[in-house]
Amino acid sequence: MLYYLAKNIDTLAWLKSIYLRAFLGFIVSFVIVILIGKPFIKFLKRNKMGESIREEGPESHFSKKGTPTMGGVLIVGSMVITNLIISDLGNKFIEMLLLCMILFSAIGFVDDYKKFTESKKGLSGKKKMMGQGAIALLAWGFILKMGLTGDKALDLSIINPVLSGPIVYLGAFVMLLFIILILTGTSNAVNITDGLDGLVIMPVIIASAILGAVAYFTGHIELSQYLNLYYISGAGEMTVYLTSMIGAGLGFLWYNFYPAQIFMGDTGSLTLGGILGLVAIFLKQELLLPIVGLVFVVEACSVIIQVGSFKVRKKRVFKMAPIHHHFELDGLPETKVTMRFWIVALMCGIAALGVVKMRGIF
Repeated sequence: MLYYLAKNIDTLAWLKSIYLRAFLGFIVSFVIVILIGKPFIKFLKRNKMGESIREEGPESHFSKKGTPTMGGVLIVGSMVITNLIISDLGNKFIEMLLLCMILFSAIGFVDDYKKFTESKKGLSGKKKMMGQGAIALLAWGFILKMGLTGDKALDLSIINPVLSGPIVYLGAFVMLLFIILILTGTSNAVNITDGLDGLVIMPVIIASAILGAVAYFTGHIELSQYLNLYYISGAGEMTVYLTSMIGAGLGFLWYNFYPAQIFMGDTGSLTLGGILGLVAIFLKQELLLPIVGLVFVVEACSVIIQVGSFKVRKKRVFKMAPIHHHFELDGLPETKVTMRFWIVALMCGIAALGVVKMRGIF
C-alpha cells in the first residue's frame, strides 16, 4: 500500500526508498507483536493451548509444561500485515515469499493444532515432508518461469560462495532435488533447534539480517558488480521483507526469552526455516546458507549422528540430542547454552559477510 502510494503520488516518491521502508518494516512488525503478544498469550492460556513436554527430555523442562505455544502465528501474522502495508506487492519475490510463508505456516499450524486435538505427535513426518516438497515444487516452477522470461540471474545453476566462479549448471531435475533438499533441510533444522527459551529466534534474526544485506547488494547494480554478486532485478525488495521478519522476531523474543511466556511451535519454526531457505535460493546464495546458519546445521547433524549411531552401534554419541540438550545435561544452565549459541550464530553471520566480501576480491 505504502509503495503503491509512493509510486503514484509524486510528493510521496521518497517513500519508495528501500532504506526507509526497511526501517518502517522493522518498526511496524515489532510494534504489532509487542501490542498483540499479551492478549494472544492470554487467549492461548484460556483455551489451554499449552506445550506438552517429552518425558524423555531434561527434567528441568518439566516445569514448562502448559506454556502457551503456536507463537508462530504472532510472527507470521505481523509479517503479513507489515508487508501488505510497506512492501512492493507487485514485486515477484515478495509475492512468492508471502505465498510460501503462508503455506509453510499452514503446515506448522496443522501440526500444532493436532497436538492439542488428536495426538501429541502432531502431523506425521511424511505429511510434513510432502507439504514442504510441494512448496519446493512451487519455488522450482517460479525459477523456471523467471528463466523463460529472460531473467538469466534466476537460472538452473549454483555459484561458488567464495570465488567469482565457477558456475555449476544443474539442469531442471537436479535443481528440483536441490531445492527440495534446501527447503526441507532448513525448515526442519530450525524446527529442531527450537528447544530452549529464546534459543532459535536470535540465530534466525542474525541470518535474516545477513541475507537482508546480501539481498540489498544483489539488487543494486553497482554494489553487485563491486562484490561480484549476480545482479538480480528486484532482489533488493527482499530486504524490506526480511527486516519485517527481524522486527517480528525481536518482538517475539520479548515474550520468548527465559522464562518463556510463549513458544513459537512448528507454526513458527518450520516457517522461519523455510523462509531462510527460499531467500537463499532466490539470491543464488544456497551455499552461503550453511555458513550463516551453522547453528542449525550442527543441531540437525547432532540428531542424525545420534539416531544413526544408536541404530548401528546401539550406543549414543551425545547425552541427548539435539546437542543443546547435551550441554544442558553436561551441567550448563539453559540461559548459558542459549547465549553461547547466540554468540556462535553472530560469529557465523560475520563470517558469512566476510565470504561475500571475498567474492569482491577474488
